[in-house]
Amino acid sequence: MYKQFILFLMLALNAGADSIEIGTDEFFSNNPFCASCAADMRYQTLYLENEIGSPIEIQSISLMRTPAGGTSVTLDTLAIYIGYSKNGELGTDFDDNYLPGTRLLVFWEENCTINAPEPNQWFQIDLETPFSYSGIGNLIIEYSWPDGYDEVFNYNWTGTVNRSLTGGWGATTGFTTQDCPHILFTGALSLKNATFGYIKTLFSTD
Repeated sequence: MYKQFILFLMLALNAGADSIEIGTDEFFSNNPFCASCAADMRYQTLYLENEIGSPIEIQSISLMRTPAGGTSVTLDTLAIYIGYSKNGELGTDFDDNYLPGTRLLVFWEENCTINAPEPNQWFQIDLETPFSYSGIGNLIIEYSWPDGYDEVFNYNWTGTVNRSLTGGWGATTGFTTQDCPHILFTGALSLKNATFGYIKTLFSTD
């Protein structure tokens, strides 16, 4: 009975919602959600395998609002894609940055308003289609919209490689920079291999 209780407890702890935070509050940025600055936008960001650190089913993403800017942004249509990156940094060709066949539409909403009422707090976007990250590989998060107004500024940080790619809605190429948003992935962390090994040990001995 003790072994069954330990197994139940381990499964319950690993099945719950959890989060992975990447980056720091280094400086104010108007990317991605300044529709007043860029009425149409295509914006890719890159997060590396060693920064993510664990398999996770990503169910929502959050950015940290700065004291600058407004408290909401409204976009004619907001599309968000997640996929694996082909390389360890972004090039200037949007579609070529993806590992072929991995780009997934995780959010699509027309007349979308994102509210961020409090400065220095996360504002969250719940994905319509969760993305299952295997724990291996670098991830691209891409935001795009054809028109919009108002703005929400968020904190960005600077990496050591090209971490973001910016262009207009429907653009095929853009310009790269080394900064990207401080981000929070929320979802369900997967059971680690060590956990499965321990479970096997529990049931193979008396």
